[in-house]
Amino acid sequence: MPVIIFLGSLHLTLMLAVYFFIDTHPRLLIVLLIVSLYITFYLLNKQYRQQKKLLQSLDHGLQSLRDNDFSISLRLQKDANYDSVVSAFNQTSEKLREERQRLYQREMMLDKVLNASPMVTILVDHRDTIVFTNNSAQQAFELNESIVGKRWTNLVASLAPEFQHALQNQGESIFTLTDPQGSQQAWHVTSSSVTIHQARHQLFLLKSITQELSKQEVATWKKVISVISHELNNSIAPISSMCHSGELLAKNLDEPRLNRVFNTISGRVNHLNDFIKGYASLTKVKLPNKQLIDWQLLTQQLQALYPFALTNPLPASQLYADLAQLEQVFINVLKNAHEADDTGDISMQFEDTAHTIEITINDNGDGMSAEVIQNALLPFYSTKHSGTGLGLALCREIIEAHNGKLLFNNRDQGGLCVLIILPIEPI
Repeated sequence: MPVIIFLGSLHLTLMLAVYFFIDTHPRLLIVLLIVSLYITFYLLNKQYRQQKKLLQSLDHGLQSLRDNDFSISLRLQKDANYDSVVSAFNQTSEKLREERQRLYQREMMLDKVLNASPMVTILVDHRDTIVFTNNSAQQAFELNESIVGKRWTNLVASLAPEFQHALQNQGESIFTLTDPQGSQQAWHVTSSSVTIHQARHQLFLLKSITQELSKQEVATWKKVISVISHELNNSIAPISSMCHSGELLAKNLDEPRLNRVFNTISGRVNHLNDFIKGYASLTKVKLPNKQLIDWQLLTQQLQALYPFALTNPLPASQLYADLAQLEQVFINVLKNAHEADDTGDISMQFEDTAHTIEITINDNGDGMSAEVIQNALLPFYSTKHSGTGLGLALCREIIEAHNGKLLFNNRDQGGLCVLIILPIEPI
């Protein structure tokens, strides 16, 4: 704008000079005309170069924004007329840069959350190509390489029929897989359509609910046991009291048969009372009082009760657990192993992994059938004539209170393998 005003004033002055001095100073007017034309050309050319430079800077800046490069900013021009344009561009670039940084942080956080989640997450695009998976997906499908970029239908075709049927259904479904050892795993599957960047995608969420169902099952058993124990205790107390009174009356009557009757009733009442107390202990498992486990001392104490052979060195990793509860689990498992194996050839081995200690106890007995493996950890279930079905159920309760796992598998060479997995956690 100042250039235009200056040129307008110059031309107006030149026109007035021509009007007043054309007759008296013609040569001077010619010189002034030439100078004014030169000044006009110079100023217009300078203005053109400035505009061209600004347009080139804006063009390069817009190309950078189009290429997702928001780090560029323009310098303010010498001419203040263009400051508003340059400032607007720089403000836009700064806002886009900040927005991209926020999106990047959100994506990083989302990626960490998804990869840390135990839920299997798989995203498939409209071309049937897997575009995203988390770490849980790699572990669930036991894959050594990434499946991103592969065909979803090919992956589904390699899975078990129950898995395939659940993944082909839209919505939610629950199914159960049984491995060759007879162990079952329950899965919850959710399939839904999502739109990402105006393209349809299929999102699959898979979660193993075996542990949740197991906890719910144990909780149900505890409620049942509590109700039964309460009702039986309410009946046992008056029966025991009346039996005692009957014994006193029988002494006065001098009738031996009545004494035998009341002694038998009293014995059965005491046995029933002990039976109820045993099952009530399952509902009253205390939270683990964790301390550092001395494996050397623990194994020596166990070997004195139920001998076994250590097949490898004791674990080097430090484990914090409830010593009394852990000892009770080992005693139950070793006692069962000796009862199943007449030779007494029991072995125990330890294995350190990245985050767990795995203890394996092997015997050379007859092993377990698939039905027994499936129900061995349930309360009231026992294959022994005098068994209460309490020992292994209590072991599972203790191990799960330590966030661990208790598994059974038949050995290929015969016998049973009991696997105890305990996580290495700070106290």
